[in-house]
Amino acid sequence: MSSNTDSNLSSDGLKGPEIQAIMNDVATLKHDLAALIRSITVDVTGNVSCAQNAMGKVSQEAVHAYEALAAQGERSVKALSHQVEEQPVKCLLIAFAVGFLGSHILAHKSM
Repeated sequence: MSSNTDSNLSSDGLKGPEIQAIMNDVATLKHDLAALIRSITVDVTGNVSCAQNAMGKVSQEAVHAYEALAAQGERSVKALSHQVEEQPVKCLLIAFAVGFLGSHILAHKSM
């Protein structure tokens, strides 16, 4: 018998059409995998962009909240300063009374 009588047989016993089918399947898998990787890349890029936008908005809102609180604090300090300038004796008596009450409350709690 000759070494290879059937020209459609490969060295491992597969026929030409079977090899071609396997090669087609491998090419299809390669194409599908490339499409899947492109899709994942687009999704991840979109998610990163969305997260960056959200972080930017939160950061801006935090800055606005800080600025509003700082402005309110400045107004409160100015109002208190004005009150002290207008009625210094009254403010001094109020501060003394608050300190006196605070010291008595703390003294009784420590016993």
